[in-house]
Formats: sequence, C-alpha cells, structure tokens
Amino acid sequence: MNAYDKVPKGHTYTNVMLRIATNQGVEGVGVMAYSNPDAEYLAALRTLIGANPMDVYQLSAGRITGRAPAYAAVLKKYRHLDGPFLDLIGKLTGKPAWQLLGDPLKDRVKAYDGTLYFSDIWFKDRGVRAVVEEAEEARKKGYGGIKLKGGRGRKWMEQAAGKQRDIDVVNAVRKAVGPEMLIMLDPNNGYQDDLEGAWKLLEETAASNLYFLEEPFPENVAHYTELRARMRKAGMKTLLADGENMASVAELEPYLKPARLVDFLQLDIRSCGVLDNQAAARLGQPAGAICMPHNWGSQMGLFLTLHLAKVTKNMTMVEDDRSSYDVIVADGYSFSDGMYTVPDKPGLSIRVDETVYQLKCKATETVIS
Repeated sequence: MNAYDKVPKGHTYTNVMLRIATNQGVEGVGVMAYSNPDAEYLAALRTLIGANPMDVYQLSAGRITGRAPAYAAVLKKYRHLDGPFLDLIGKLTGKPAWQLLGDPLKDRVKAYDGTLYFSDIWFKDRGVRAVVEEAEEARKKGYGGIKLKGGRGRKWMEQAAGKQRDIDVVNAVRKAVGPEMLIMLDPNNGYQDDLEGAWKLLEETAASNLYFLEEPFPENVAHYTELRARMRKAGMKTLLADGENMASVAELEPYLKPARLVDFLQLDIRSCGVLDNQAAARLGQPAGAICMPHNWGSQMGLFLTLHLAKVTKNMTMVEDDRSSYDVIVADGYSFSDGMYTVPDKPGLSIRVDETVYQLKCKATETVIS
C-alpha cells in the first residue's frame, strides 16, 4: 500500500491488452492506460478501422514527428495508443521503436527499483527492517537506485508516528545500503496541507542524502517555491520530482518558468503517451529539467520508457516496477549492473504468447473489425 490506497495492492495486477492488426497479419501490441474500455472507447477505436498505419502519425525522414491531423482527436484522447502503434509501425518498417523517435544517445539505460512500499506496516513484526530487507534485495539484484514510499501518517499510522516512520525508514535504508546507492522518496501526496511536515522530513533525512523527493503534496506552485527556497538556503542538494497526476505537457510549464521548481518531470507513460513525454523532455531541457515518466503496474510502460530514454538526452533513468506479463513475450531486453539493454529488433520487440492468450484471455476478448 501507499499513502492514498484504501487497501494493500496485492502482488498481481491486470492491464487491458491491445492488439492492432493489419489485413496482412502484422500486429502491434500495447496496453490501455488505467481505465477499462467502455462504449465510447470502442466507438473511437472503430474510427481507426481501415486506416493505413503509416498514415496515422506524421512521419518525416523515417521519424514520428506528431499525430496525423485526421486521427489526432482519437490519438490525443487515448494517448496510450502510442504504444501499440509504435510497435506496429516499427514492425512494418523493420525499425526498433526507439529509431522511430530519434537517434541513439545511449548504449544502455539506467533504471531504479520503484517497488519499495509500506512493508513495515504490512509486516508489523519486522517494522522498519521489512523495508530495509527489500532495499538490500534490490541492491543484490543490481539496482543502483531505489524509491521508497512515504506518507504513512496520512492514513496508515497516527500522524506524528507516521511522519517519524518515514524518517526512520529513509535513514535505516541509507545505513544498510551504503553511501553510493541512490535513494528516492515518494510520499504520494502524503504531506498534503503539511509543508512543515515535508520540510521536517527533509531536515531529518539530510544526512541520508535523498536523491529526490517526489510529490510530497499535490502540485502547488506556491508550496514548491517555498520548499525550494528553504532547501536552497539550507544548502540541500535533494532534487524535486512531480507530474504523474498531470494530464498535459502544458501543466508542467509553471514549474519550469520563470524558475525551475521541479527537477524531474513525471507525466505518466501510459496516460500521457510516448509523444507527450517526448514533448515534456523538450520543454524541460532548456530549464535543466530531467524527463522521467511515471510507470506503475505495467511492464509495457517500462518498455516504452526504455525506448524513449535511448534517444532522449535529458532522460537519465527510468522507473522499473519489476513486473512481467504472462501473455507477452519480450525479446532482447537484458538487465545487469543497474542498466537495461534496449533491443534493435522491429517495434517493441514483443509478441503475444498465443498458448497463454487462448488459456487466459480469449474468453474475454473484444474484437473490433
């Protein structure tokens, strides 16, 4: 669980898979955002039937430069469609998805482990040690960075005790993993209406050298301005991250101009799509901001961020939720020493395992033709 959950999340999740096929049998695979398909969505998808996949996006010199005007309304409303279309267009052109987006700038892409939730509350007998053990496991797996959850005092513990537990977890994890590992903290807005609590958190974890603090409270220019000023006065090097709940690139602008208030721009990779995250990276670069799309509960989200990161200068790290799909086979993604290799095969280098699909998915599929 995290600060806003009503119940623990559990160990499994479901994404709604999309399969877009041509009349010649070439298929692009992706997933929806966080909602389930409804009648309006299915009707929107029907407007794409009969389209030439090569006409759905604007292409120039083999690169996707935008959404074609004829299909922009659907693609902008359902921006997760970027994923399956990148896969499909890549397969039709014989290019990896990243090559459709830009020139390669990295051989491998750094990833951090974003899976460290409130294990201390779930495993009450172990307390803080439960999170420490997960941090130690992530280090053994090769991750150079981990993101902890904060905001326990919002719901899961008495307020003062929860705030202190956030502090204790950060400091205990730093002691356990040593000085080199990056440690981030995400309170999921758990310090809403509590700027002083967020400041105390930063003060009392200063020696643990947090790399960044993510969404301590809902997006608020005045609060971030005040927090940033205090941090600067105290000489703190911790960076600030936010944006996963934003719906558009334009919403990031007040946090970049006239002064940079947020260092990491975190539009969700599925809700906002690949192209909008690419636009966010371009917007943030002059201000020195880093694009780091939010990804949760979706291996597909990891694939998409890896391809985008490979060609984006100010994407230095991606969020890995360490999930996997039982129905999708991925080829060429390898992880070692905290970094991923991104495949050069066409599209996203994925395919559907038809045996698993028939067993688990076929009975509930919806076919639009």
